[in-house]
Amino acid sequence: MNLRFAKSINNYGVSDESATYLIENNKSFEIGLSREGSKKIAWVGFDQFGTRLECIAIDFIDFLYVMHLKPIDSKEDLDEIKKRLW
Repeated sequence: MNLRFAKSINNYGVSDESATYLIENNKSFEIGLSREGSKKIAWVGFDQFGTRLECIAIDFIDFLYVMHLKPIDSKEDLDEIKKRLW
């Protein structure tokens, strides 16, 4: 899978490697469309270090553009997370 990363995803101290692990090892769900009309996909799960993360990427034809990645509370309910993801 070809991934490209926004520079801003490292604002929370989470690495590109953790994002890649999250994407490759957790189930995704659609959360809408981007301005360009491409699907926005989200993942919620744990990285290789046991940190729970939320991630949002835009599905362009040739690659996923990871635009949001941040640690979240491990006890937060998945349904509540889905409601607030954009």
